[in-house]
Amino acid sequence: MIRKMLTFIRLLTFAVLLGAVAPAMARAQITDMSQVISVEVLPGWRRADGTHVAGLRFSLKRGWKTYWRSAGAAGISPQMDWRGSRNVRSVTPAWPTPSVFRQGDALSIGYDRDFILPLLIAAGNGPAELRGRVDIGVCADICLPAQVDVAAVLNIGGQEDPGIRAALADRPRRVEARARCLLRPIANGFAITGQIEVPSQGRAEAVVFEMPDPDVWVTDARVTRRGGRIDASAQMLKSGNRSFGIDRSQMRITVIGSRGAVEVMGCTG
Repeated sequence: MIRKMLTFIRLLTFAVLLGAVAPAMARAQITDMSQVISVEVLPGWRRADGTHVAGLRFSLKRGWKTYWRSAGAAGISPQMDWRGSRNVRSVTPAWPTPSVFRQGDALSIGYDRDFILPLLIAAGNGPAELRGRVDIGVCADICLPAQVDVAAVLNIGGQEDPGIRAALADRPRRVEARARCLLRPIANGFAITGQIEVPSQGRAEAVVFEMPDPDVWVTDARVTRRGGRIDASAQMLKSGNRSFGIDRSQMRITVIGSRGAVEVMGCTG
């Protein structure tokens, strides 16, 4: 899959950079990733509709950052595997609003501070056992891959956690907005130009296009603001020269700026 292939290439590139720019003494100091990042499960509470609201508290060493669900060309998008869970039908991360970091012409999107990632868990009757692994990248002057094992028993009931509540409230706001997506076929995919009518979100706005298909990879968007409209152009690619279609109604468009972020679901032709 192109996403896994690109992740491997980025990790390989980071490994080369690590060997090139980090002294052997510095490399030897990071033998335990808990020195850089740690993850704590917040057991949360069970809603009346059966959804269990839990959370992962990420604690980062000062000067390090990790990444949002769509990490940008200079980041490593996280991967989560919850297949070891019991009495769990699905786990949906509810990502809080990230920051945008610019490295030349490339973007990375993520967090350079501690944060809580809420998990919306479709559980069956009775206690649920959350068990899985989170693969993430962490970066400072160097970048390293980290694997975090997660295990927790989620009982019925529980107390609402104010930290999880705050993280849920900090997600990009879903708005109803007029959005057009113009598509042009290119090798292995499409060039897309989005015209999204949303108010400014502050300085240095970034636009992220996402599709439900994890095998479709989208490049960093080039962005222009025109009053109440933001224009963004990117490429949507798939590995193996495989053809694919785009359902515009399933497109998720996120606009991130210095004052916050908004999210638009779907666009027209």
